[in-house]
Parts: sequence; C-alpha cells; structure tokens
Amino acid sequence: MSKKNAWVMKALHELPLAMKAKAMKHFLQGNKKYMKKGIQADMDAIIKCATCPNMCKFDCPVLEAEKNEALSPAGKARIAYFLENGLLDSDYAREIMYACSSCEACKEHCPFDFSVADILRGMRRDMVMEGKVPERVAELKNELLEKHVMGERNFSGDGKGSVIYFAGCVVNNERKEIGEAMIKIFENVGEKYAIMEEEWCCGYPLYNMGFMEEFKEFAIRNARKFNESGAEKIVCSCPTCAHVFTNIYPEMGIRIKPEIVHSSSYILHLIREGKISLEENKMSVVYHDPCTLARKLEVDDARNVIKSIPGIELREAMLHGKETRCCGNGGQMARIHESISIKMAEKRKEDLKEIMADAVVSACPSCKTALMEGRFYDLAELVVESMIK
Repeated sequence: MSKKNAWVMKALHELPLAMKAKAMKHFLQGNKKYMKKGIQADMDAIIKCATCPNMCKFDCPVLEAEKNEALSPAGKARIAYFLENGLLDSDYAREIMYACSSCEACKEHCPFDFSVADILRGMRRDMVMEGKVPERVAELKNELLEKHVMGERNFSGDGKGSVIYFAGCVVNNERKEIGEAMIKIFENVGEKYAIMEEEWCCGYPLYNMGFMEEFKEFAIRNARKFNESGAEKIVCSCPTCAHVFTNIYPEMGIRIKPEIVHSSSYILHLIREGKISLEENKMSVVYHDPCTLARKLEVDDARNVIKSIPGIELREAMLHGKETRCCGNGGQMARIHESISIKMAEKRKEDLKEIMADAVVSACPSCKTALMEGRFYDLAELVVESMIK
C-alpha cells in the first residue's frame, strides 16, 4: 500500500503551503458537501475513484473494447456519482452501471485497492430499490427466479456422496462436456461423488446485479442443501461459484460446512496422491488464467496440473497470472452488453494466438464459451485425454 500511495505523498509534498492547506481541508471536510446519506453505494469510494489519476485505465478491457471514456473505471464512477445525486437521469447512464465484467484488472493498479465492480454494486442496489434497473437486467433476474438456473440443467442426481460436484449454470447449460469430463475423473479414481437433485445457481448474477434479497434466498437454500447432504467436499468447475461459496456467503453470515474446492485444486490433489496416472501427451499449450481464479481466489493449481502431464509444453501469454485479460464473459457482460463482450473476447483470442501453441487450456466454463476457437480444453478435459485408463 505504501508503494501504491507514494505518488500521493509526493504530490502533496511538492505543493505550496497554501495549496496543501486547501487540499487537506477538502480531504478532511469534503464529505459534508459531497456525501449522500441513506444509500447502498459507497460514496466515499465513488468520489475517490471518480477523481483518481486513472492508473487502471490502460488495463480495463471494457474501455479497450469500446474506446469510450464513459466506460473507463473512473468514468463509470463519475456517472455513478451524478446518478446518486440526482444530477443525471437517463437509461443509458444506468446501462453503463452494468458495463463491467468484474474482472478486477482495475484493482491490480489502484492506489486505493478499489474494485470498480464492488463500487458499482452498491450503485446497482440503489437502482434496484428505486425500481430503475435496465430492462435486460430485470429480465435476467426474472429468468433466475423462475428457473433457478441460467438456462437449462443437464446434470442431476440424489445429492448423496462424500463429494458433491457443483456443475454451475454454464456447465449445465452450455459446456456439458466439462461436466462429463469431471464425472470421468470421479469414476476413474473411485470417488463417491454426487450431483444435487435440483441444482440452483450459486446466486452470483443476482448479487452482482444488485438483487440482494433474491440472492440471499438462493444462498440460504444452497447452504441448507449442502449442509444437509453430509458431504465433506464440494467441487466446482466454475471459479465464480467457488468464490461465492468461499467468500461471499460467509460475508452474509451464511456458512457452508463442506470444504469448497475448485476443480483444478481437486485434480492436482488426486495427481499428487497418485490416484491419477498420466501418459505422454506431446503438444504445446497456452494457459488462459480465469480472472476470478487468479485474482479473487488466488489459485494457480491448473499450471501444476498441466506440468504434471508428460510431454506437455506449457507456454505463457504475455498477460497471465494476476495480469490476465478478461475473456469478456464475466459479470453477465455477455447477456447485458453482448457486443462489448464479443470485442473483449476477440482481443483475448488475439493475445492467445500470438503464442502459437497447439491448444489453449483454461479452467473456467465461461472462459471456454467466450474464447473457444480451434483446440480449446478445459483443464478437466485435458486430464481425461491424458489419463491412463
């Protein structure tokens, strides 16, 4: 934090005394003038973000895709400020509040450690309370409340096993092959696995869009089902599901008894225990880090899984690890701002193509959906292909 804030201290130090005094007065007393009370949005964070020198600007994938200053991190914070204070009232401005993929690239460069996604979420909650969310957002909420999943379900079971496989909405609806690969791994190692009888969404879309009461309903129901199952572990293919269960539910005071594990960590554990044997698979791969896995969960087990496969040559994209670039599918972008999402995906595809690898590997169903072109593996699929049967 001291390194991040060094520029602030230096700037203040070099100011004339009168300007220093004025700056400090505004800093200490500005909340009386600018802070609005009785709202969900964090106005202090909004103002700091809106008036920041934009150190994060160069790394925002939404801004890069659209070349529109209103969609920059600080631009969105400024619009949030004007909306909250009644200085702006337009449908387009409210749509901009959802033009964020929640990738948190901004946070990697922010001197305040702000996530613009977190800042905007408070604004969205106020919009929900005022009944002023964009039409598409309301439609997504209604779809989830009606079906309890985004799309359809391809997997179901009795929920009775020591390990529960939580497929998630994207695997259930679009990436069935990832779920099938995980089931092959469970069966290969003799795991007593189970799938929920009627799996509900983890609730993240509701949380992210600002529908907190509806989110809590999903969270309470999921936690109760998990805790009643008697399972010791829940394995998630989706990093966002793992993040929600691990971090967001506890923030709401909702406790899940079983251990929450992302599929990459589960698979690595099996390999290290000698339960999975891998044969030679001669090819080069480039690994795409999912934003949530790298930044929010800080899990990097997929690389060690890839390195465990004999014959595999792992290559790295220029932007990798915590500096990864969003696939465009995060934060409901593909459903709310489809054209921006597609542009973001195309940019990331270009980054990955530059590496000239035989295939791309990732560990997130949403990333595969956005970036799939040529040979593209989810980590579980690559392991199944390389397993000694």
